[in-house]
Amino acid sequence: MSLRYAFALIALLPITLLPLSLQAHHSTAVFALDKMIELRGVIVDFKLRSPHSSLIVDGRAFVNGQASGAGVERWEIEWEALPPLRTAGVEATTFKPGDAVTIVGSPHRDPNFRFIHAQALTAANGEVYTIMKTDRLYSPSLSALSAAGPAGGIAIANATSNVKTAAEVPQARGIARLVGRWQQPLSLPQPGNVSVLPLNAAGVAARNAYDQKASPANTCEPMSIPDIFNAPFYLFEVKLDGPRIVLHNEAYEIIRTITLGGPAERVDPKGQFGTATAKLDGDALVIESNGYPASKWGLGAEVQPFGAGADVPSSAQKTVTERYTVSADGRTLVLDYTLNDPAYMAKPYAGRLALTRVPDATALYPYKCDVESAAMWSRNAKDKALKVGQ
Repeated sequence: MSLRYAFALIALLPITLLPLSLQAHHSTAVFALDKMIELRGVIVDFKLRSPHSSLIVDGRAFVNGQASGAGVERWEIEWEALPPLRTAGVEATTFKPGDAVTIVGSPHRDPNFRFIHAQALTAANGEVYTIMKTDRLYSPSLSALSAAGPAGGIAIANATSNVKTAAEVPQARGIARLVGRWQQPLSLPQPGNVSVLPLNAAGVAARNAYDQKASPANTCEPMSIPDIFNAPFYLFEVKLDGPRIVLHNEAYEIIRTITLGGPAERVDPKGQFGTATAKLDGDALVIESNGYPASKWGLGAEVQPFGAGADVPSSAQKTVTERYTVSADGRTLVLDYTLNDPAYMAKPYAGRLALTRVPDATALYPYKCDVESAAMWSRNAKDKALKVGQ
């Protein structure tokens, strides 16, 4: 799933069924999400990558069944990231040059720029590919979306039947109860594109000065802690490696390793996620981290509730406390967190997220962030054409 569309699992729902806050969330996106076109043509190039897969297609656009434009033209198409597309059955070889394809999607806000955000692709054999057909809707916040049904009558796989029953959940104690794979929930922003963070004057000024072209979203810099947990659909894995606990966010392939009960240490090779300590408090795992490098989106990303329409930077003063507990039935991982950065926040912000346990065999896919792909975040007609083949 592209992090431009942190809520892309509901992209196929009729626009009138979407929460008003969600419609507002996309009001500054480069695509006109309230419009739909159909592109019929032949594939020139397809790349399965993150945060945006891409296609180049020579084809003709249709609006409400009527041909539009100047006939066959070259179009660039942005699709979702590698992990969600893999769960929907898309492989790197699914679409090849020369294949006929029909694409339904939203056009760029510039009507003269032939750039589309795809929502569904139909192959020549009639097979429809859309992330709404994924078998990974375990979180109640995501599986509930299937009740409304997507536009066009495309069936949604019912993944909830695969969720473990209470009897199947490991009856471990202590930190072993946290071990496993969990799905991150859908977190909606507040109405009106207002950040939930208590920003001070410097934070408000920095958010107001947001430049989409200067966003780290264009460069493959990973989103930070705890904002990465607001990206729905992706998995979060907890593993034990001797005295070390390994925390793996599928989005951006973030891996943090912390020695339980040890001194503060750097948790990743590049130091992007600071230094941290980990301890047990009863059956809870508590992680305290600081030493994060300053980042233009270290507190919040545009597409998440912390940013809600604009990136929010962080300073070297940023601190995070994470407290992980598991529900009595073993099926919910509760993350209570406290985020603070005196440079941009008037006071600490405390939040809670509930992640859903998924079967141990649920695949965790590599993210494979690609800079050309990431730069589609702010793509416009002045940018170079997407590369073919490389």
